[in-house]
Amino acid sequence: MTGEGDGTKTCQVDVVVEEHEERTRAKARLAWAGRDFVGVGLARLDPADEPVARIGDELAIARALSDLSNQLMALTSTDIQSSTHQPVTGLHR
Repeated sequence: MTGEGDGTKTCQVDVVVEEHEERTRAKARLAWAGRDFVGVGLARLDPADEPVARIGDELAIARALSDLSNQLMALTSTDIQSSTHQPVTGLHR
């Protein structure tokens, strides 16, 4: 994460997609608040479907980003609860 000095912050998510036979795996990596997060997404070709690599890539990437999002939501919930000493509700609105 880097600050721009004008109140904005930027971070980068790196996604790596690997294909092996009829399976696709994506890893999404993010460094945030001094921690590294890795989301993983998997997709496999249904034997009845035509092989279109782009679709498997998209699905695996979407799942990896969703996994990453869930990890960040869990971190946020923990941070809020630590700060407020109250149970956290309503984050998924």
